[in-house]
Amino acid sequence: MRIFPANGKDGRAIAFEIESVYVSRKAISQLLRQADGVSDVKLGGHFGSSNDIRIEFQYFGCNYMVWEPFGDNSRYWIGPKNPEESIADAKGLENVFKRYQPPLYRSLLGDLLTLRLFRRTVDRH
Repeated sequence: MRIFPANGKDGRAIAFEIESVYVSRKAISQLLRQADGVSDVKLGGHFGSSNDIRIEFQYFGCNYMVWEPFGDNSRYWIGPKNPEESIADAKGLENVFKRYQPPLYRSLLGDLLTLRLFRRTVDRH
């Protein structure tokens, strides 16, 4: 899965984004539960709700979230609720998502919707 990192001024990984079309909220919560330092994973707002925070969790004692800006964004932002208070490095979380391979149907749908399917074909020639 492609990761779009958000690093702090000190170079530390603060947060990252993932493409929402490739992963469900349920899959995200399962991936988070696999990561070291993660606890208290709770599903939040659903698609169309006024709550853009999709999942809340603790990461090494800090309040973190999976946020979908505007409730219909193409990416999920995964990071601390308050970046100024977080001392955790999100690199461990990033690595869990980098290793994730979506199911075939989700990969095909994602590649089609993002036009990546056509870019891969063009890149081969």
